Amino acid sequence: MGTLPPSRIELYGMEPEDWDGVYLTNDGQTVTAEDAWALAVALEKSLDDIPDFNIELGWGAKSRKEDDQPDVKDVHPFEYFAGDEKQHLIEFIKFCRLGSFIILRI
Repeated sequence: MGTLPPSRIELYGMEPEDWDGVYLTNDGQTVTAEDAWALAVALEKSLDDIPDFNIELGWGAKSRKEDDQPDVKDVHPFEYFAGDEKQHLIEFIKFCRLGSFIILRI
């Protein structure tokens, strides 16, 4: 459905009706309870396909950070969430089931 605009959208020089519903930024937009629930359901469906064992990161990785770890944007999600990281995905599914949330900058 898309996100709801940040409460202070005027800080971005926009009007609420101009908000495009984007999820991929951290501008203070709100994910509705309905979308959060749908996200949880979709992610839960992926759990059986994600291995419980660690996979060495690096599939398709072309650039590396200073600590010789693959840049996350170059790592396939299947590899990233395998093994020890799978628990983080499970926790995020639980979080999404709690309802609406705001995507903020940290």
